[in-house]
Amino acid sequence: MTERTGRYPARLIVALIGIAYLALGLAGFWTPQASTAGPDPSRTVWIFGSSAVLNVVHTAVGVLALLAALHRTSTIAFAWVLFFGFTGLTVNGVLVAATGTSGNPVNLNWADNWLHGLTALAGLAIVLYDIGASRRGVSRRGGAHAAARR
Repeated sequence: MTERTGRYPARLIVALIGIAYLALGLAGFWTPQASTAGPDPSRTVWIFGSSAVLNVVHTAVGVLALLAALHRTSTIAFAWVLFFGFTGLTVNGVLVAATGTSGNPVNLNWADNWLHGLTALAGLAIVLYDIGASRRGVSRRGGAHAAARR
């Protein structure tokens, strides 16, 4: 495998996640916001809930993902943060959406729960890919291990 074709694919995935979350977060800022916090189905961006807190979180995740995609080690660290952070956000969102309580200041809905759950799974997949690549002997630079080239 050459250096050019052996590029680290997780960096591309993290960059795509960053673009998606940045677009969602910025679009949320143009959504009219109600003066009260809590669940409001009229405050959405496409099918995803929108609130000031959620827009800031989505925008921050987008920017951090784009920055993390610049280096392999930061990509892996960010993938761990994606996995644990979005797993917690998904569990919280499912509990809030399932019970229908008023303790939903972030305006999470089921579409958000699916998005956050899939993002957590993407973070886990990136980490597992990295573990598998290191066990297969793929070097940190993306090419085949020197012993495998002989």
